[in-house]
Amino acid sequence: MNTSKFEKIRLEQYPLAQKYTYLDTSTTGVFATRSRDAMVDFLDNRYSEGMDMYDFVDNWKHADALRETAAKVINAEGSEIFFSASSSEMLNVFTNGIELKENANIITTDLAFPSTVYNWFNRVGEENVRLAKSEDGQLPAERLFELVDENTAVIALCMVENTSGWYHDIKTIGEFCKSRGIYLVLDATQCICAMKIDVKETNIDFLAVSSYKWLGGVFGVGFSYVSNRILDKISPKYVGWTGNKNRTDHSRYNLELSDGANRFETGSLNWVGLRGLEQSLNIYLELGKEDVEEYILSLVDYLYEKVSESKALDLVGPFPKERRSGIVYIKFPIEWKLNDRILRKNGIRAHATNSGTIRVGIHFFNNKEDIDKLTEFLESMS
Repeated sequence: MNTSKFEKIRLEQYPLAQKYTYLDTSTTGVFATRSRDAMVDFLDNRYSEGMDMYDFVDNWKHADALRETAAKVINAEGSEIFFSASSSEMLNVFTNGIELKENANIITTDLAFPSTVYNWFNRVGEENVRLAKSEDGQLPAERLFELVDENTAVIALCMVENTSGWYHDIKTIGEFCKSRGIYLVLDATQCICAMKIDVKETNIDFLAVSSYKWLGGVFGVGFSYVSNRILDKISPKYVGWTGNKNRTDHSRYNLELSDGANRFETGSLNWVGLRGLEQSLNIYLELGKEDVEEYILSLVDYLYEKVSESKALDLVGPFPKERRSGIVYIKFPIEWKLNDRILRKNGIRAHATNSGTIRVGIHFFNNKEDIDKLTEFLESMS
């Protein structure tokens, strides 16, 4: 693989990655210049020209075309994509819309982001949500399967766990779910456009993505995938004019929901955020899905090597190669009292926790020099 394209995109599109050793994508991502320019151009035009009905219709045409781009990223169909404000909001579309049998239970993990757990607490009650227990940030698929019984309806996961960086074996889990008629629901916010996602190959039923991390977008926009095989099994709990089959015909009241996943959209979208999202998705596709994953994981392997050489540092896990992601947690002596502000003052962006770990988020605009700068700074603390 030719890695020069990653250095080229870093220099041309990510000035913040040159100002800082930016390893904090798992908190918030970095705007590409293309994304920033597309959003600013939209705002400037709206400011100077306003928006008439022709412009408004064009925005919807743009959104409908963007569904195809988002679908290409995860090997879906455009009709299976809808846009919304956050992964939490999108997960609730499934949670509150899917029909469940009485006494159904849901399986998730003790590593999951709270939204994955809370929306199921709200739907089926805390007593019917089973949390698979992790060990040192690791949670093999078998620990999920051990909790399954005849009443299990859903396995709901963060594809990559933000609390440890564990990358679930989605293919194995998807095959297990398919064979037992269990829905597989994922939040992929922590790995979209970093780890390759194929919703068809892995039998994913529902997937939600926020754009403000690995997609390098703004808050308040994201997209979701709903498999065509379950689309009609989800009853929309909220309905608006934009989810109608003919969203522009207001000559009479005729509620006829769209044939596709956009039936779950209730109103006008975040047009500004979608302009940035479009550029982020295209940059990823231009770089190549397989190459991006391979490159990011090569930097993760390099970080593993650097930490293994240290007497003061250690890793959460460490994880086997196939379960690694762009998120890595480094353990440091808690008496160092590191925090995000200290790191930033020293030119490094990463998240230091109160428990003596640093969460490192590696993306395709990073390089080995970033890893070196981080580990050299940490070594200087000892």
